[in-house]
Order: sequence, then C-alpha cells, then structure tokens
Amino acid sequence: MSDREMIHDYLKSLMNFLSRLDKEDADDVLREIECHIYDVMEIREENGQMIDAATILEGFGQPRELASQYVDHILKGSPPPRGFKAIQKVKRGATKGLGLATGFFGYILATALIAIGLYKLFDPDAVGFWASESGESVVIGALSEVPAGTRELLGWWITPVAIGLGIVAAYLTSRLLRIVKLKS
Repeated sequence: MSDREMIHDYLKSLMNFLSRLDKEDADDVLREIECHIYDVMEIREENGQMIDAATILEGFGQPRELASQYVDHILKGSPPPRGFKAIQKVKRGATKGLGLATGFFGYILATALIAIGLYKLFDPDAVGFWASESGESVVIGALSEVPAGTRELLGWWITPVAIGLGIVAAYLTSRLLRIVKLKS
C-alpha cells in the first residue's frame, strides 16, 4: 500500500469516528490532521530522514482515540489535543479580523447616513437623492453642484430615511460585533 493510500485510509477512518460532530467541525478536524501529517512528512524530507507514512501515522495514534479527543474537546470542552490550539487561534484571528472590518465599515456607513440626513436641514439644495432621467444612475449625498439631467427623489424625506437607515446600520453592526464577541 502506498503512503498516500495509507494516509487516505487513516483520514477516512478518522472521519467515521468524528460522526458525532457537525460536518463543519469534522471537516476542520480532518483538514488539521491532514495538514499535520503532511507537515511531518515535509519536515522529515527536509531533514533527510526516510518518509514512512506508517510510522508517521502511528505517532498520531489510532483514529478512534484521536477522534475521541477532538470530539470531547469540541462537545465537552476538555483540553484540546496537541496541535488543535493552532487552528483555533487562526480561526479566532480570522473571525476577529472580519468582525473589525465589518464594524469599521458598518459604523462609517451609519455615520455617513446620519450626517447626510442632518446636513439636509442646513443645506437643503446640496443634499439629496437624485436619479438620472433614464434611471441608469443614482446619486446620494451632499454635493456642491446637483448633477445635470437628474431629479431629486426624496426631497425632505431624505432626512428621516437617512437617519433611520443610519440607526439601523449602527444597530446591526453592534449586533454583529456581539456575535463575534468583539463588543460586550
């Protein structure tokens, strides 16, 4: 049996023992173990050592035991198996980065909408929601010059609409940040 076939059989067996997890968690575990296996093979190759899949797989233990450690960690909160912390750290970092980017964009959008709504009160001719006569383009904002060939769609209604949308955007952003646990 080739090294690839041994690894494939090991991972297939491991997947069977991970059946108590939801598909996403089981796939994460499987990818992590596969990466660890190939990392060990690569390190051995770089060090000029013989690559023997059977020996490498023995180092990971029996698929049932390894799967049990991952299942217990994910479902019961027991300490993670060796190596599991690395993938969780990457996932937390990605989630935090996505949350920060979304928060930044969400709050900027909310602030801009509220500012447009309030600015209409001070300079009503420069603020609005315009559409071209053909309907091919729209412009919303505070402009020094109204685009030629456009008509204003909302008039004074832009104030409550923009402020309302801004409040909704801020609320949804806050909720999202709570979900990814960036804000308490």
